[in-house]
Amino acid sequence: MPLGDSITQGAAGHASYRCPLWRKLNSRGYRADFVGTLTKGYLGANTCTSALFDRDHDGHWSWRTDQVLANISAWAASTRPDLVLIHLGTNDTYHLQTEDSTVSELGQIIDRLRVVNPRVKVFLAQIIPTSSALASLKLQSLNQRMPLLAEAKSTEDSPVYVVDQWTGFTPSTDTYDGVHPNLIGEEKMAERWYQAIREHL
Repeated sequence: MPLGDSITQGAAGHASYRCPLWRKLNSRGYRADFVGTLTKGYLGANTCTSALFDRDHDGHWSWRTDQVLANISAWAASTRPDLVLIHLGTNDTYHLQTEDSTVSELGQIIDRLRVVNPRVKVFLAQIIPTSSALASLKLQSLNQRMPLLAEAKSTEDSPVYVVDQWTGFTPSTDTYDGVHPNLIGEEKMAERWYQAIREHL
């Protein structure tokens, strides 16, 4: 389950990291099944030329972590994910949510995923920077708390792994608007996700 906000959903004409991730998985012989309650990008279909691209996801344009938390139980019950890729927190920062609330809500999302699947594996992103220096400072501070959250929530049956999407991501060259990844940024994100999940497929 690709889970998040617009960075996960993508928009009309932009595939998001899900397209190159799908391509990597299939070219290396993995049989992946993306799950989620959505299939489209914001305002239209995602652009992805990969054969038989699995469009299912739960990336919701402009949503905060608390909004995802309010719906995750129903989404998980209908799709029953084994692995969940979480990239959330960007909109929390823009909407002046506190770090404490975002971290708490991420923890609760993990709890609710486990109600549906006690053995779910969670991959928690240190999220990408934006072109706003102030927002990126806040995002960096939030990212620094992800390892502690993962350590606190991880169990033997349901591990939580941190995936560093921050390091090496440059908004000026890797996004098309300062926030959302372009083809270069999508590829960077996909590679980080792939390296994190490939041993667990």
